[in-house]
This record gives sequence, C-alpha cells and structure tokens, in this order.
Amino acid sequence: MTGRQRHSAGDSDTAGPGGGIGQTGRVSERSEPPEGRRRSLSVRVRILTAVLLTTALGMMVAGGISYAIARGQAQADVYRSLDQEVEEFRTNTHKVTADPRTGQPIKDLNDVLSYAIRTTYPNDDEAVLALIDGTVTWVPSSDNPQFQESVQRDRQFVAQAASVRPGDSPGVYRASTAAHRDLAYISVPVQVSGSRQLGHYITAVDMRQTFAAVNRNYLAFAGVSLVSLLLIGAVGYLVAGQLLAPLRSLRSTARRITETDLGDRIPDDQLSSRDEVAELGRTMNAMLDRLAYAFDSQRSFLDDVGHELRTPVTIVRGHLELMDADDPADVRETRALSLDELDRMQRLVDDLLLLAKSRRPDFVRPGQVALADLLVSVLDKVTPLNDRDWGIDASSDAVVTLDQQRITQALLQLVSNALRFTEAGSVIALGARIEADQLRLWVRDEGTGIAPEEQKLIFERHQRSTAGEKHPHGVGLGLAIVSAIAEAHNGRVELQSRPGVGSTFSLIIPQRPSRMTDDQPDREDRPWPRS
Repeated sequence: MTGRQRHSAGDSDTAGPGGGIGQTGRVSERSEPPEGRRRSLSVRVRILTAVLLTTALGMMVAGGISYAIARGQAQADVYRSLDQEVEEFRTNTHKVTADPRTGQPIKDLNDVLSYAIRTTYPNDDEAVLALIDGTVTWVPSSDNPQFQESVQRDRQFVAQAASVRPGDSPGVYRASTAAHRDLAYISVPVQVSGSRQLGHYITAVDMRQTFAAVNRNYLAFAGVSLVSLLLIGAVGYLVAGQLLAPLRSLRSTARRITETDLGDRIPDDQLSSRDEVAELGRTMNAMLDRLAYAFDSQRSFLDDVGHELRTPVTIVRGHLELMDADDPADVRETRALSLDELDRMQRLVDDLLLLAKSRRPDFVRPGQVALADLLVSVLDKVTPLNDRDWGIDASSDAVVTLDQQRITQALLQLVSNALRFTEAGSVIALGARIEADQLRLWVRDEGTGIAPEEQKLIFERHQRSTAGEKHPHGVGLGLAIVSAIAEAHNGRVELQSRPGVGSTFSLIIPQRPSRMTDDQPDREDRPWPRS
C-alpha cells in the first residue's frame, strides 16, 4: 500500500540490511550443544571459542552501531540537500517578473516552472519534475537520464507528490512505489495570482542508491572482521597451547605416577612464566615432592622397624626358648638380657619416631634462647656422664631464636657420639659463635677421628664408623637425628675430622641475633676452665 510519511531533516533511518541491528540478537542465539559433547571439548578449544565469540560479538555490536550512525548521517545529508532545494526554488522564483536570460516576462505558472527547471542542475542521484495540475510539464537535462526518466514515468509517485497542497506543512517526504522502493522527495506547491492552476516543483532522491555506498563500506568491514577473526583464532590457538602446556604435562605426569614411582615432574622449561598455570605446575611439583618424601619416609620407617627390631626380638625369643626354667641363675641371666634388649628396642622405637616426626611443621618450636645459658645447661647435663676433660671453647652473650629442647637433644647426641670415640681424660668441649647471619654450635673431641671415606656415610641411617670406637653401642641413628634437627631449623651439620687427632661436629643454623652486647665480644679468646 502506497503511503506518504513526512520526515524532518534531522530524522534518521536506523534499519540495517536484512533487519539491521535486530540481526545481532538472532545471530547470537545459538542452540546449546549436548552436555556430554561440551565436556569433551578441550580447555584450549573452549578458551579459544570464548575469545572468538566475544571478539565477534564486539565486532558485530561496533559494526552495527557504526552502520546505523553512517546510514543516519547519509539520510541527514540527503534531507539537508532537499531542504536546500526548497530554499533555492523559493529564492529564485520569489517576485521574479522576467526571465533574466531571455528578458521575457513571466506571466503564468508555466513560465514560473519553466524558469525554475532551466535554473536547476540535479545531481546524479536526483530527479527533478515540474507538474501542472498533476501532469509532468517540465524536466531538466540530467547526467543520469535513466533515473530521471524512471521517476517521471512513475505515475504512482507523481500522483503522490501532486497530492501535496499549499496548506500542508513543508518538509521531506518518503515514498515507496512498485518502481521505486524508497524515494525521499520534496514537493513545493506553486500558484500564480489570478490562476486556478496548481503546480508542483519536485526533487526526488533514490535512498537505496544513497545507502548502497554505506552498505559497500560495511560489507568490506565484515570481510576485514572475518579475516581478523581467523588471524586471532590462529594466534590464540598457538598462545593457548603454550599457556596450557604445563597442564598437558601435568596430565601426562599424573598418568605416569604410581605408588612405586613418584619421580616424574613437570619440566622446568614449561614453568618459566609467572602466570597462574605455571604456578599450578610448580605447586603440583612441590606436592609431588612432599608425597615422594612421605612415601620414602614411610618406607624407610617400615624398613628400619623391620631391620632393627628383628634382631632383638630374635635374641629374646632364642634365649627364652633355651632358658632352663628350673635354673635360677639361667632365669636371672635371661631376664637381664631380655630387659637389655627391650631397652634397646625402646630407644630404637623412640629414635625412629623422632626421625619420622622430623619433617612435621611442629617438630621445632623456636623461641628466644641465650647462648651462654644453653651451653652451661648442656655442660651441666654431660659432666657427670663420664671421666672426660669437659670445657667450653667459646661462648656468646647473644640471644638467638631456636628450639632449645631440640638443640639440646642434638648436642647431647653429639656428646654421646664423642664418648664412644674417646678415652677417659680426653678433651670434649662445647662451643658457640655468631658468624655473620648464622649460628655455629659445636662439639669437639680429641678422640680417634673419622676416616675421610666414612665422613659422609655416618649421617645416613644405620651407618656407623667402627674404626677406633672405644665403646660400641647404638643402631646408627644418632647422627641422622642430629642432621634432622639441623634441617628442621633450615640448617645443616658440618664435620671436621682427622684420624688420630679428633673430630668437631658443628650445627650451622641460619640466624640473626636479636641482641649482642657491645661491650662484651664472643668469648672465644677466653675459654672456660676445664671441669
């Protein structure tokens, strides 16, 4: 149905091709894939899909909005041009009494419209008509005669334009006919005094041709956007693959790990970045380290128990089976031996439990400790043990942070170790010194010393140096306990030993002293008297 709608010059047409912006909503409505299929997609594909969909949506929204603005601007330009045609027509024909070029007087409506048409130079996308009583009377020459002729032969449009009356509001109208789907036009009614004829000066513009340039630009934009999406997809696929490489390695590592093999780790070259995925990989490696240590500790504990408890149990069982219950002396001897073996088993169990607990967070409870008081306390405990030349090589008035109970336990263990390799009257001395940002505590003896090839082995479980041992006993866990206590303080144990000269075992504990007296240096230069 043909209709006439009036638009002001500022009106804008926001309809896009095929429904314009409304298409955006329909494109984004996608049916959800089956749940099982969605789970089967890899993280890499899901991330890339999300990025591409977000980018595409952003491009569509930006393109749709800019397309609507461009169409509105093109329409506003056409409306301004038509309004200008109206003003030029009125200016040229107002109070004109003669044709300026021919000098002929303008007498009637035909002369007015003839003069207006001759002074009009339409653009390629414009058609200009002059009507008298609804009939096309004058048309100008045009650079686009095909459009000009199609408009003047369009009777439906001509009738609609001729229906404008002098009393109607001026403005730009829109027409849609069978021959022309979208025309914007102005129709200026013209009358001459004393005449009953009604003329119209008409200028029409094909809006489809006007919008065609905008459509071409945004088709090019769509092509560039598609190419951009392809490039983003290719680059994103590669980048996502690099970022997710630690996850793939994590999956492969997890598949290779068994209860008997916890040695696999995510390679360090895949964890060089500082992002969350690399951090997850580092956390996984740390967790595997803790699990491996836990399994190793459990296996070591079970091996230790099986290795060490089997012997005393066998001894006790054998003596009980051979004991003569009717012989009081044999019963007393077997009882004494069994109690001794049970005491050794108790010490062994205590040592094994201590080693098993050494990696727990609450194994050490650091506190403020005065070094001088610590050495005196340990010396008071060991002096009655045996006939040795006890002393303190050096001390300090520093107050440091450590677990006094565990450090005392380690020093007593080192003293016990020194007793086994020294004779009566030999020197056994304690010492303490602050060295830069670490604390050194030591036990020195002048015993038989330890051979170089044994110095690393003796810190392992069930390893002992028997060369020159004066009083052999124990199960080879003492130095392992000392090393565990030092490691729990983030420290280490050092050994300096020469066969035939003696040994010095040192606990090195990272430390910053909280207080050092300025007027009293370390007392290394004034050793304590021998007891």
